[in-house]
Amino acid sequence: MLISLLIISSMLWQEEFTDTVPAMSQLYDYSVAINCDEGKILLKANPQFEGFASAWFYVDEDITFNSDNILEMVIKVKDNEVRFRYFYRKEGHEVYFAGKEIISSDKQWQKVEIPLGEAKPFYSSNFPFALTPDKKPCLYIFIDNKLPGNYDVEIDRISVFSSESDEEEK
Repeated sequence: MLISLLIISSMLWQEEFTDTVPAMSQLYDYSVAINCDEGKILLKANPQFEGFASAWFYVDEDITFNSDNILEMVIKVKDNEVRFRYFYRKEGHEVYFAGKEIISSDKQWQKVEIPLGEAKPFYSSNFPFALTPDKKPCLYIFIDNKLPGNYDVEIDRISVFSSESDEEEK
C-alpha cells in the first residue's frame, strides 16, 4: 500500500503592484521614497538621524487566515538586511498574530515563503492598530531595514496561499 501526499494550493490574496503604489506609507517620522515602476514597488531611503526606515501597508478586505496559510513574497534587497513584519487576523480569533522574517541583502530576486503558523498572538492595543484607528484590517505588512543605514528594496509581488493536504491510498 502506497500513500501519497497531494498538496493543493489556492491563492487567498495577492498584491502585484501593477498600476500604482498601493496604500503604502512610511512609518512615523521616517522618510522613505515609495514608487511604482513596471509593476514593482521601489522603497529607498538613506536615513541620517535614527538610521532606520520603514514602509507599511494593510489589506482591508474580508479575508480570514489560518495557520496553514503561507505568506509569499518576491523581493530584491539591494542594500542592508530587511526585517519583514506581519500582523494578521486569524480565523476564529479577535487578536492579531504577529511574526517576522529577516531577509538578507541580495541583488537577485528572492522568493521568500513564510508559514503563518510561525506567528504568535499579539496583544498590544497600541500598535499597529493606531495606524488605522477606524479599521481592523485582516493583514498589516511592514518592511524595515534591520540595521541602520541605506534602505533599497524592490518588491515584485506579495501573496497569501492556502495549502491543504490530501492523502491518497494507492
